[in-house]
Amino acid sequence: MWRVRRRSKPVRLTTQLLRFVAVFLCVLVVLAGLWSFLAPAYSTAVTGAARPLFRLFEAPNVTVLEAREAEIWIYRVVGPGRVAPFTWFDRYTFFAVIPLLALLLATPGLGWRRRLARSGIGLGALFLIHTGYLVASVELSYAAIGLTPIGPFLTNTLDLWQVGVRVLWEAAPVAIWIVLTAGVWRRILRRNREERRRDGLPAEAIEASG
Repeated sequence: MWRVRRRSKPVRLTTQLLRFVAVFLCVLVVLAGLWSFLAPAYSTAVTGAARPLFRLFEAPNVTVLEAREAEIWIYRVVGPGRVAPFTWFDRYTFFAVIPLLALLLATPGLGWRRRLARSGIGLGALFLIHTGYLVASVELSYAAIGLTPIGPFLTNTLDLWQVGVRVLWEAAPVAIWIVLTAGVWRRILRRNREERRRDGLPAEAIEASG
């Protein structure tokens, strides 16, 4: 007796991409709704990590930070026991946490263990970038308005430094996601190419069954 066995139809790259986009958007909406609850804790953590960096880069230390709910307020010492407000960062300054998590959770081809591990690594890297952005943007603002003396090279390139810090802050979540998932997407593309080559072979295999 002869039986016809058909090869199972592979999941097309287009289907995987559409599924990725759909999952990304769904997760993004859910996490965005939770951001108002997560932002205060994250802002407090960034504030705590930034304080020793300001003490490291400033002599004397003239910057005072306050985490006020989801906002970070920056004060500058203007006299003995006196501080004045300088600037502030709103609750959406560090919102990039949300799209990064959504991208990692939506990426196909990852088991939950690897997905959670990459999410932890990605969040840690983004946290360091956010802390550095907070310190760098404040120090560059001091230099731009003459509160901190700088040399001629920094004076001539100050605008470039400010743009570079801003670009790094905005591009960080996508760059981290690419680094953490590039291997996964390469495997998906390679598998898709192999399946397309197999599509040129007969779709049915004949086997004998006793």
